[in-house]
Amino acid sequence: MLLCGRKQHQEQPWPIFWSRHKNARLVGSSLAHVNERRELCAEAVYGQARAEDDPAYRHLAIRSPVKLSGPWTSVISKWMSNDMLQPYAHWLLDALPRLASLREFPADVRILVPPHRLAYQVESLRLLGLLDRCRWTGEQHLLVEDYYFSSPTAMVVCYNPYAVEFLRSSFLPFARNAPPMPARFFVRRTSYGRNIANEEEVLAFFRDAGWSVVDTAQLSLTEQIRMFAEAEAVCAIHGSGLANAVWCGPGCKVVELFADSYLAGDQEWICQCVRAQYKFVIFPSDHKMNAIIDLARLKSELGGLGLM
Repeated sequence: MLLCGRKQHQEQPWPIFWSRHKNARLVGSSLAHVNERRELCAEAVYGQARAEDDPAYRHLAIRSPVKLSGPWTSVISKWMSNDMLQPYAHWLLDALPRLASLREFPADVRILVPPHRLAYQVESLRLLGLLDRCRWTGEQHLLVEDYYFSSPTAMVVCYNPYAVEFLRSSFLPFARNAPPMPARFFVRRTSYGRNIANEEEVLAFFRDAGWSVVDTAQLSLTEQIRMFAEAEAVCAIHGSGLANAVWCGPGCKVVELFADSYLAGDQEWICQCVRAQYKFVIFPSDHKMNAIIDLARLKSELGGLGLM
């Protein structure tokens, strides 16, 4: 968290609240709300310091707004925008914890969610019993009759036990319905950049050591939950799939590999919250920000944790 330089872990206590607004105007791909004086809600854009980077800040509303009658809330934001596919980690940490406020709202409040209907989004909303209350929303100018604003409760690098507790209490009970999973596994990342330059060597290394190799994107949400909940040890290159550390049990050993060109403290604070044993290892990188893994060093680091 210190080395990545984002300093979000120092922004404590993070404000967690909700507020009610009549005839709220929601704008931009983040659907942040503005008042009648066109003032932007600071908390909806992750604080005043980040306002100018939010899509709502410079959104020019040319067309008349789509009007929504009745009570609504939203999980759409800059990090869960409705104009592009956002990573799985942002759905877990930026979107879902905002639903913790629903217990404070009237039972007929409906939910604005991004329009993409990704499998894990649909599954998580179904598990929460909320799928029928959701509106898959692609518009970027809304006028909401009765808006219940639920503040974003976390960011991917913002230390937040509240978000972790909500996720664990809401979803861990469903893990028992998934098939048994391996105790030790390496999580693949399949993106073009920020991957592993010598991935085939790394995968062979783990398979030879008796570990399983998994691609979490090919698993259902409940399968991912059970896999990490029952894990004895997890290793992965930094990526969205490792946000599943939120399901790990106390004492699980989580080893995160980084390219020196891109550091982040996402999983470190999550592991602190769940009391997993966390270790990061930084390697040199190529021009695509891919880590070049030194297998001898990797073996030594894992051996020091009793994993080889």
